[in-house]
Amino acid sequence: MKKENLKFSSIITRLFSNESTNEHSKDDDIVNKQNHAMLMKKFELTQKHLIHAQEIAKVGSWEYIIDEDKLYCSDYFYDIFGLDHSQYIPMTEPFQYVHPDDFDEALAKVKKAIKGKNYYSEYRIYHGKTNELRYLKTQAEVSFINKKPYKLIGMIQDITDEKNLEQELITINNRFKQIFDHLSSGIWMKDYPSNKLSFISKGAEEIFNLSLDDIYADETIWHTIIHPNDREQVFNRQKELLAGKSIKHRYRIITHDGETKWVFDQTIPSFNSDNKLIALFGVIVDITSEMVMHEELVYYASHDVLTNLPNQRSISEKIAELIQKKKQFTLFYLDLDRLSHINDSLGYQIGNKVLQNIASKLTKTLSSTSYVARLVSNDFIIIDTETLQIDTASNLADKLLRTIEEEINIFDYQLNITTSVGISFYPDNGDTELKILESSHIALKEAKNNGGNTYKFYSPSNNISSFKKYMLERDLRKAITNEEFEVYYQPQVNAFTGLIESAEALLRWNHKEWGLVSPSEFIPLAEENYLMNDIGDWVITKVIEQLKIWKDQDYILRPISINISPNRFLKPGLISFIKEQLEKYDISAHFLTFEITESTYLKNENKVQHTLSQLRALGISIAIDDFGTGYASLQYLRDFPADELKIDRVFILNILDDNKKDAAIVSSILYLAKSLDMRVIVEGVENFEQLQFLKQKECHLIQGYLFSEAVPSNRFEELIKKSFLPIPKSTKVTKPKVERRKYYRLSFPGYLQGGLSILEINNRKVDVGTANILIENISLGGLKLMSDLKLPVQSNMKIVYTFSLLGFDFEIIGSFVWKSEIGQDIFYYGVAFDDFSEANKDHLAKVINQLTIYSKNNKPIPDTDFYTDNPITYFFKNID
Repeated sequence: MKKENLKFSSIITRLFSNESTNEHSKDDDIVNKQNHAMLMKKFELTQKHLIHAQEIAKVGSWEYIIDEDKLYCSDYFYDIFGLDHSQYIPMTEPFQYVHPDDFDEALAKVKKAIKGKNYYSEYRIYHGKTNELRYLKTQAEVSFINKKPYKLIGMIQDITDEKNLEQELITINNRFKQIFDHLSSGIWMKDYPSNKLSFISKGAEEIFNLSLDDIYADETIWHTIIHPNDREQVFNRQKELLAGKSIKHRYRIITHDGETKWVFDQTIPSFNSDNKLIALFGVIVDITSEMVMHEELVYYASHDVLTNLPNQRSISEKIAELIQKKKQFTLFYLDLDRLSHINDSLGYQIGNKVLQNIASKLTKTLSSTSYVARLVSNDFIIIDTETLQIDTASNLADKLLRTIEEEINIFDYQLNITTSVGISFYPDNGDTELKILESSHIALKEAKNNGGNTYKFYSPSNNISSFKKYMLERDLRKAITNEEFEVYYQPQVNAFTGLIESAEALLRWNHKEWGLVSPSEFIPLAEENYLMNDIGDWVITKVIEQLKIWKDQDYILRPISINISPNRFLKPGLISFIKEQLEKYDISAHFLTFEITESTYLKNENKVQHTLSQLRALGISIAIDDFGTGYASLQYLRDFPADELKIDRVFILNILDDNKKDAAIVSSILYLAKSLDMRVIVEGVENFEQLQFLKQKECHLIQGYLFSEAVPSNRFEELIKKSFLPIPKSTKVTKPKVERRKYYRLSFPGYLQGGLSILEINNRKVDVGTANILIENISLGGLKLMSDLKLPVQSNMKIVYTFSLLGFDFEIIGSFVWKSEIGQDIFYYGVAFDDFSEANKDHLAKVINQLTIYSKNNKPIPDTDFYTDNPITYFFKNID
């Protein structure tokens, strides 16, 4: 700096001149001159270094004497502004080059500095010689004398290159952003370890189903959006980033609006000079369509196209997997009986529909532990890892037979399909895929050889099932002789009065070693060994004998139905045997009903019809059992002298479903029977809604678990003593036929626990405490609650309802507008709010809106007391 250089030089000169002292010798003068020369040389060298350093750093220094308005500047200061070098200049001179848009702000900061405030400023200038636009930044500190600003000392730097580079980077970034924002992928960058996004492209909006603003605002989105089943795997892969590895993976996300998508995610780590991870870069791509296509290809490679069940390839993979894990399982080999006959007579279109129907039945019937697949043609394979014992496998096989035997309606054809089943166990019956399948197939052939519609276990000489079969066959004759069988009775009840009008006799066998043996086990054995007629005669005798006992005890006798084997009609002596038993026990034939099936008629039409006429002549009623499940049911009605029809339970099971065919069939049968003056008994009635339907169709006799299961004779005695069974009540709620809802109604994920208090009755205040209630839904206009209180609707009661939602307590007055009995003295009430202020309504509206958000996002609702068990038990638990 010129002035400082001059001042510094004059000081040095004065220090070493003769003017400072008159006592120096000539030698001292010489030394002083040498020192002066050396100091001047060092000063000049330092000055050169300073100037050179300022040029390299593009920094100039300056000093401004406030009172003198003199600005002393370094050489590079003049070069920055394009000014001619001078000893000093006024402060206003460099300001004439300041950009007009920056002038006022820059000048204002200098003025504040003159008053004593340090400052920093950035502004633009036009170079005094080149007129080039340049960017400068300056910083100054104030020096004080006697607490008064004396001068400003500052530095100024040319930052044009940095600004140009910054602008260029901005331009480049904008270009990249424009490119990124037009990609369907999401390009992103985030800080580590804060995990905060610093950039994400517009393509992420479509992937996340969220705006960029929402994505930036939610710092946890990258965690919460990942599908829960994939979250652990994705997070575990993040550890590889710390080791400097980039990662590529596929996973699912669940978007804000609940949509599930597949994404491809590639993440690249970035490290600083200290080898610390500082940032993550990546790209996320929606690959849902590709994954769906891939899954479809994989699916069709492993599934049967017709039935959508796993195919033969999948069966092999499943068996191999279980064998590798040494997991025990049972293999059921199913072959549909006579499907080829349907294909030949009705066509393959019907046959294919049958296969699809059977596949659907199996899928719905089997539990989660079962694996079902289609092997080939009409063969199905079921693998189950739980039914590992003979008895449990038998139960499942029985269930399969019953399920498949249920009537199928296809293009107005009523078809009855049966199946044969072969069963084997791994590893007992085979330790390889081939052997276990072969064992099941051998058992299947045995079932086929026994006429089909049955199941067989693979039976080597030491097989338990073979041994059990041997034991049952051996003991079957002794069971008849020793009277080990027992007759159970299932009431047939008047649907309107509850009167027990009749009953069906059902056979049970309590084996001393094998326990309760299913009729499905010993009846086929009895038929194979020609013992069914003897067993049937035993049942007839026991029923007539039991009627005699009840008669002697002065019980009102009820007709008893007995199932008669088709073969019994072909064996001579049936009529004489029955006459003998009736005479022996002095029982009227009018108390017997014999149930026959379609197969009875098919055995020998003329002989059977003659026998039936003789039975009716004795006074025995004839019932056609399982009506509607065969192919010649209408011929029965025309040719058989029958008194009753028993509608099979297969038509009752789905009578209330959307399939209207069953309802139409039952209605038609009831109308037809009424026209023919025949009684109708419906089997398998299990719920109140089925009962209501049948009552509406004027069906009087009901048999099923709704009233009673089959019971031993001593328990049946207790029932006939009473003569009546209570008519069950509905366990379902009948909603009002008309609901006029002004407001949106929110249904809770459970029952909201609350209280009900009666404040006034007929304008008279009362204090009767608070009763527990369960609230099912709510709106701004009212709520629906459940209570064990029996209260009147539209009364002069003033009732307050209390509950808490999201931690807020509510007390609202309301009136009952409808009531519906659930059963067991539990009621539903519809409530309309009264005297509901706008302030309280606004508060409740906000809470309902918040609850709706929780519900839509499948999030648990906090600070709210819900009851999620059976609501009926809630009130029983709260009984004092």
